[in-house]
Amino acid sequence: MASEIKLKDIAVANFTITLAGLANGSARASVSIDNSTTDYPMAMVHLKITSGAVAPTAGALYEVYLLRYNGTIGTDGWVGTDTAIVIENAPMLGTIVVTATAAKAFYGEFDTTAIGILGATWGIAVKNSSGQAISATETDHIKTYKSYVPEIQ
Repeated sequence: MASEIKLKDIAVANFTITLAGLANGSARASVSIDNSTTDYPMAMVHLKITSGAVAPTAGALYEVYLLRYNGTIGTDGWVGTDTAIVIENAPMLGTIVVTATAAKAFYGEFDTTAIGILGATWGIAVKNSSGQAISATETDHIKTYKSYVPEIQ
């Protein structure tokens, strides 16, 4: 039987990024993911972001960006910590379009493949461009990723 290229089964992991109460127009960076040992080339990012008590603007966005850090230089000055960040040049993974509904969960799934290899240290940033602050309850938000790598089986 011929060999097949399949995706290696890798467990889902969580990002550490504080999204609770993220104000409109603000962005937040995650803690870095150490990929130096495993060297996984790509990942799927899964997010659940819940709007706040005031409805966001219909058609507005939650923006998701890929961040990389080489030990000296990080995307948009990121140093691998859960902190506020100003997005200027980070590559966009994608967006989540919102409706004008308060306290609603919005979901997004983003593949890092199109942006290139993740590198030794990576993370994400989320920018709130929805018109209102997001939910102030951190447990209303889910931030996960699953690395993947094709392997011959």
